[in-house]
Amino acid sequence: MNRDADNLADVQWIAQCARRLRERWPRVDLALLEATALELWRDDRLRALAGEQAAAAWLAPLVCQTIDRVGPWSRTFD
Repeated sequence: MNRDADNLADVQWIAQCARRLRERWPRVDLALLEATALELWRDDRLRALAGEQAAAAWLAPLVCQTIDRVGPWSRTFD
């Protein structure tokens, strides 16, 4: 693990990202979600986004798979 890169992580970005991940997985330990957010922060493409947007982009394939498994007839559009 690169400690210098970890020390430069944007704490607010990590917190926002972890908060969005917690919306998806509310029972997962916050420390694990923050560690996952740190891993996402290391991705240049995701780091260019806001923390919440990065988490949403990373979660998008999971959300699509869930919708596809349930079926298109169950989709709701708000």
